[in-house]
Amino acid sequence: MSEGIKSIGISATKTLINSILVSLVVLGSLGLGYHAMRPIPPTGEELAIALAKQSVQTGVEDFASMVTRHLGGSDAVRLDSTIQSRLGELRGELVVKGWVAKEVANNLYMVSFTWAHSSGGERGFFFEVDTKNRFARPIGPDDELALKYGMRSQEDFQKEEVVTRDFIKKKYPEGALQYANHTLTIQGRADGDYNPQDVAQEIHRSLKGAFEHRRDQYLHVKMTKGSLVGEHAARY
Repeated sequence: MSEGIKSIGISATKTLINSILVSLVVLGSLGLGYHAMRPIPPTGEELAIALAKQSVQTGVEDFASMVTRHLGGSDAVRLDSTIQSRLGELRGELVVKGWVAKEVANNLYMVSFTWAHSSGGERGFFFEVDTKNRFARPIGPDDELALKYGMRSQEDFQKEEVVTRDFIKKKYPEGALQYANHTLTIQGRADGDYNPQDVAQEIHRSLKGAFEHRRDQYLHVKMTKGSLVGEHAARY
């Protein structure tokens, strides 16, 4: 084979190899660009904070009305907007710590937004957030959660329980009932002419005064009539 033919063959081979390499580089760049354009999934902390900010019902019964009652905003208002509005009304020295999420168990976070003001010390909003099932619960208006996260003492809780129990006893001095930790159990007559479900609702309505001094105004009433059980649970 002549030198000229060999040279042409080598040149063609180099050109082919270079084309393949260029194609691979282009494909690699496209792949990198695709990965770069894909949204980065949020961290557990970021997702927990996002869920806490949403003042809407997201899987917990009566969550929306809890937000309305305790945070003073409508169900459609985002919590971060409510906070910004409140902070904007404050005067004087203000130190905002902002949103913080701390993992307390697998897929479970304690989320807070706190600030310190010269007139009232440190204040804030606190939530327990389940990122797996995607819902948040305010900690403040729930005695069980407040005790769990150390936001209130067992001593203060028991003092409130005593006041509630005394109110119930005065309301129903002859009743065969037991009260503890927001649950009232009543033993009714097995042969009585009544519907235990209706009685449970009526008793629940009659005991609003027992919880007026408490932030957690939840009561679960269980009325038994022999083997029948009527129940009514709600916040006032």
